[in-house]
Amino acid sequence: MNNPIYIACDNEDKVLGHFFQSCHDKIREVAVEKGFDYESLTSGNLTKENVNNYTSEADEYVFSAFSHGTDDTLLCGKDVYIQANDNVKNFYSSVFYTFACYSANGIGKEFKESYVLGYVGYNNQAWVVPAYEDIFVRCATKGLVSYIEGKTLKESVNNLITEYDNSLKNAKMNPIYGLLLRNKQALVTIVNSEDKTIND
Repeated sequence: MNNPIYIACDNEDKVLGHFFQSCHDKIREVAVEKGFDYESLTSGNLTKENVNNYTSEADEYVFSAFSHGTDDTLLCGKDVYIQANDNVKNFYSSVFYTFACYSANGIGKEFKESYVLGYVGYNNQAWVVPAYEDIFVRCATKGLVSYIEGKTLKESVNNLITEYDNSLKNAKMNPIYGLLLRNKQALVTIVNSEDKTIND
């Protein structure tokens, strides 16, 4: 069983802190509703040292991250808390879910070349429009919400894609359409255990 569920977010980011916090809160809400323990890692304690303390000895779990990123790193402010060829190995037997720009290029590549139960990330800039935050939160979190609710990894990824498709359909005449489409096109998923559920 993937327990606890780690939820990392840079809630103090000056531009997207509220969005990152909203994603965190959505995952926490579903975890509590389904009876899973969770551990919050927010701006005040989101460091590589703390992440390693929780994950270096862990076996199988869910790790979600809502923050800025680069090809090879996830960032809290300017500080790296996950880095390719460093502590990504801590997550090889986990479900790793992130809405961080570009991180699929390096971090996702490392997962693809080694092994991960499931991975969701983005290989380009991931866009958010604060005025339509609720739509972007739903799209950013749907796959993990589905997994916590008991769907298989394959079903969860399909539900994430469907959420993007439905949001795009509803946003046809809306200025956010192009950015939602770019997010969907940047989406990278790896599912090595299609029938795996959080209750296994």
